[in-house]
Amino acid sequence: MTTRRDKLVKVRFSQEEFSLLETLRRTAGSESRSVFIRRRALEPEIGTAAIADLIGQIGVTLNTEDIAPKQLDHLALLLDGLTQELRRVRKS
Repeated sequence: MTTRRDKLVKVRFSQEEFSLLETLRRTAGSESRSVFIRRRALEPEIGTAAIADLIGQIGVTLNTEDIAPKQLDHLALLLDGLTQELRRVRKS
């Protein structure tokens, strides 16, 4: 059973804001503006936490005094993960 939505919020956008909203909505593949806005406003941004964690891991690896080749491989994997997460967040 879904919760009844009885609260209405009216928001005005400039033409530029509305165009950006529509571009973001289409890119995310959302079927309607209301669904897109509700998800972006109310659902936690999972990607943000993942990105912060990856940046922290990269920092720890770079702060190591003697970086071995194996650690550089690990760093490359972390940077790849960061790139993938940034792409995923950008699409949403």
